[in-house]
Amino acid sequence: MPFKVKYAFVFLLLGTLNVAANAQTSADAEKQAYCQYVQDQADAERTLDTGVEGFGRLGQSDSNPSLKQVVVGVSKSLSRHLRGVSATRAAQLECELYSRTLNVDRFVKYGMPSIDRQVAIQQVADLKDVLDILNEEIMSADKRLQSGNGTLSDLLTLRQQRDRMAAQYVAAKTEVASQPIPEVPHIDLKQAIAQIDETTLDLQDELNHKQKLQAWDVSLVGGMQKPISGTPVNTSTGYQPFVSVTFTYNFNAASYGRKLDNATRSLMTMRHQLNDELAQKVDGLQRSMADRLAVQQENLPQLLGEQSQLSDEYERLRTLASPEALRMKSQIRVSLAMAAMKVHLARLQITLLSQNYAQDQ
Repeated sequence: MPFKVKYAFVFLLLGTLNVAANAQTSADAEKQAYCQYVQDQADAERTLDTGVEGFGRLGQSDSNPSLKQVVVGVSKSLSRHLRGVSATRAAQLECELYSRTLNVDRFVKYGMPSIDRQVAIQQVADLKDVLDILNEEIMSADKRLQSGNGTLSDLLTLRQQRDRMAAQYVAAKTEVASQPIPEVPHIDLKQAIAQIDETTLDLQDELNHKQKLQAWDVSLVGGMQKPISGTPVNTSTGYQPFVSVTFTYNFNAASYGRKLDNATRSLMTMRHQLNDELAQKVDGLQRSMADRLAVQQENLPQLLGEQSQLSDEYERLRTLASPEALRMKSQIRVSLAMAAMKVHLARLQITLLSQNYAQDQ
């Protein structure tokens, strides 16, 4: 392989890998950015909800209306603390849901183009091999012409073939370079959709749990109180500490919980409708892959037969050294290389389609 052409091909492959790596990095960065956002929101909420609240009051005493007092203290709410913890769990589930949804969307969108791109990259390499063989045969034909064992017509025919093949090679390289495809995650789509449903349900259950915590509370309250006017009865006029436990409960809590559960069922119905739309896209992708797989499997025996026939014909002429035999061997060798390329690409498509189609069944 000439150094300049080999260098160009290696550069093309490195560029392709770099594009795929950048696309993958972009996808990972998108997931990380979204997850960081929801986690930061949850951290802020948890910081506020798990904190200790201070309070103060200046006014009449509850037990002695004629007595005015100042009260300062702190309180810690169990319900709010648990809501802060729940916010963190919800953020983790939301991050997981986003990541799984993005993977499915990427597979549906780029699954088939990714296969086409892998085949196109391999086609570039195979076309280069055919070009190398053509260049070798052109050199041989030129030597035969110089020695009087060949004709100018044979040499021109080979050069015309090389020009056509070179044009295909350049077109194939251009197509590969102009259509960057991000790396497609290898996933079982049906399982992935089921996991999206499962994660959605887990997330909504966690959000419902957080909402239900608003219906009750247990708080620990402590502080100091001091009379500032009025007549205290059997009470010190100095600062007096106090500690108490308070609780609240909304009697509509049970009904509230049932309505939240109903909302969850409505959400899952909506999610199923969305997944049904996604499932239709997945089904279309599977049918397309299955059709292409059937075409390639049906065409492969014919390609193998042509390759075998050319190989037998080449072997039959291998030991012959007449001008006509040399001309025929040159043409058959080129045709055999092209037949091998077709077989190689067909087998590659069958392998890729089988792998991607089988994992979605």
